[in-house]
Amino acid sequence: MRKTALNKIRRRFSDAYRARNYADCIRLATEGLRLAEASQEVATQTLMLVWLGESHWQRKETEHAVAALSRAAEAGPPADPSDVFNALSTLLSIAVLERPLAEAKALIARGHAHLQRHDQQRSRHMLDFSEGDLAARRGDWHAALEHYRAAHAHQHDDTGSPRFTLVSYQIKLAEASFMLGDAKALSDWCAQIDAAPKLVEGDRLRAEQVRLLCYRAGIAEPAGARGGAVATARRLLRWLEEIGGHQADFARDAMQVLLRAGDWLSVETWLDYPGIGDDPLIRGDLHLARARQALGLPARDPDWPSPPSQSDRVDRVGNVNPAKAKGALEAARAQYAGKQAWAEREDRRLETDDHQQRLAARLRQVEALAPFHC
Repeated sequence: MRKTALNKIRRRFSDAYRARNYADCIRLATEGLRLAEASQEVATQTLMLVWLGESHWQRKETEHAVAALSRAAEAGPPADPSDVFNALSTLLSIAVLERPLAEAKALIARGHAHLQRHDQQRSRHMLDFSEGDLAARRGDWHAALEHYRAAHAHQHDDTGSPRFTLVSYQIKLAEASFMLGDAKALSDWCAQIDAAPKLVEGDRLRAEQVRLLCYRAGIAEPAGARGGAVATARRLLRWLEEIGGHQADFARDAMQVLLRAGDWLSVETWLDYPGIGDDPLIRGDLHLARARQALGLPARDPDWPSPPSQSDRVDRVGNVNPAKAKGALEAARAQYAGKQAWAEREDRRLETDDHQQRLAARLRQVEALAPFHC
């Protein structure tokens, strides 16, 4: 009877997870864990703990997620080593986003040791992937690119990780190419993503995201373009609204495309949606973009490296409104200054100075425009 009940929970959990009904997932995993504990089935307990932790993490309930996943990560035989590794992998994802650098590095070491001990090197791409994310969070995009390349290469050997698809790796390589200012590589990855099989809904959204990255870089007709930059950004943001947000990369790229297009009203509207307007720099970027327009200057993405020959001391492309520009620059300066504590906190956590450097670069963009409104 208990085995039948557990099998039913497995089927219902799978349906609920695909439907993103994570509250039901938590309820089902908790019920399954109770049944497995009653029958002392260690392997099933471990699996249910992984499912429980994953579901809490999807809801951004970090404390509950870590509690469940930490138990699963400590499980010994007869627990499935793949379930234990999945717990370690998700704990690492959480650590990259929220925990100190030392904790993330320790989990990476545990992950490598686990794969070595259980002869599961085919799954190392999951660690390559997280190491790339950690390097990216620290602002080391060259190292991130190398880790993502390794992940992309190694994933071909592993057919047992349904959370990872080919496009999952390609979008990371595209993002690194964008941050390194490599327009050709970015365009190439966009074409590859457009041509790749879309195995899950997330793959179709990543194809939209890479087109947004291309628009941010000034690539006018990326592969698979449909409806133009603004239409693509709005489509993605509407989807984020439907699922409750919490896809920071998608939201960031869509908002930056709207800023580049001068669609202030849409940006202001979406800023108020939790999980969509959460990027710490986006409100300052809105005022900076408005200042550029008020000064008659062309739109510019604040993260895309400008060519050395490009300068704001060129013929202006629109009417100039000095008073409006001054107000926008003051607002941008205030917004960026208000994020200093955040930047310092993240830099301490990750033992880097990247966040403060990014903030300083934004402020330099503000100060470079200050003489223009005089």
